[in-house]
Amino acid sequence: MTRVLIPTYPEDLHVEEVALALEDRGHEAVLWCGTDFPTLQTGSIDVRGGEMGWEISGPGLEGGRPPFDVVWMRRPTPPVLPPDLHPGDVPVARRECRDFLDGLYHLAAPEAFWVNPLATRARSELKAVQLREAVRAGLAVPPTLMSNDPARIRRFVEELQGRAVYKPFYPAQWEGEDRVAVLLTSEVSVDDLPEDEILRLTPGIFQARIDKAHELRVTVMGDCFVTARLLSQELEATRLDWRAAGPRLRVEPDRLPRDVEEACRRLMGNLGLLFGCFDFIVTPEGEHVFLEVNPAGQFLWVEEANPELRLLAPFVDFLLSRDPAFRWQPEANAIRHADYSRRALDRIAARGPVHVPVADVYISSDLPAEAAKK
Repeated sequence: MTRVLIPTYPEDLHVEEVALALEDRGHEAVLWCGTDFPTLQTGSIDVRGGEMGWEISGPGLEGGRPPFDVVWMRRPTPPVLPPDLHPGDVPVARRECRDFLDGLYHLAAPEAFWVNPLATRARSELKAVQLREAVRAGLAVPPTLMSNDPARIRRFVEELQGRAVYKPFYPAQWEGEDRVAVLLTSEVSVDDLPEDEILRLTPGIFQARIDKAHELRVTVMGDCFVTARLLSQELEATRLDWRAAGPRLRVEPDRLPRDVEEACRRLMGNLGLLFGCFDFIVTPEGEHVFLEVNPAGQFLWVEEANPELRLLAPFVDFLLSRDPAFRWQPEANAIRHADYSRRALDRIAARGPVHVPVADVYISSDLPAEAAKK
């Protein structure tokens, strides 16, 4: 039996499906929701006699004692403090809780197979580092300015003559009582830019708008590549950002050119990643332009959109293989997303609201808007 530890957030459908698939094959999956700390979780790190031990307990963590064979760093979430904590105490409590929880993550399973390695996680998520390493790996990237300098931003946007887009470093999402606001990629002109003070306070990513024939979503697991063609230019709503599509987005199987695939391997190596979801623009001339790689990207929505693009089965096999050079053998695993999606929803519903929810303003998922509501 393989024991898999999964730091995540409450009601994560990806995790529930993967956990069910692991359990059906006789393995154990332990879900660790960081939002429960410290309100619903207690943790300890014990150093005595030259030895160190740790433990964490709380909802869903009945089996949360080491050792673990695999750690899937799905989307570890920061602690959520109780609302009645005195405002003056919040900064200290938040810092202490985060440092303690980060320490637990580092001690959790040093000998395990990590997806992705903890030491590479923070660096690999930085957009500036991704673009630099993508260029070094031989990938084409859009002309880009990351800045909070109002003069440079205005000059860059003006030089692009109506072909500039703005995107945040992370796609923030705000939930109200009856609606959700999501900040996605947007066209921007000099006249659209806010006043200088706002530009200084909120650094952004400004890029040249690249003409698209279509887009690609490439999920990489070890040395297994699953490439989905996103027909984003069929819909007006998705010409700039395919995540606005919902279930209307058509998805087809595709393949990367050999040189682009090799460049992706180099980029994964440069960033120290074993898993990642790449986003590419394919221009009308056939050039592949790299946008980003998400080390904790969503992937099951691709199989839901097109069952030919199997992702649940290879991902489960990847975790169990513990092999950085994993290549999938389709005949070895017959499970499919369609077999688990309803079971995962039912298990979440049966469990009820046992975890502390994420904060009101949080990082949104990188999947189509309608799918994100599932």
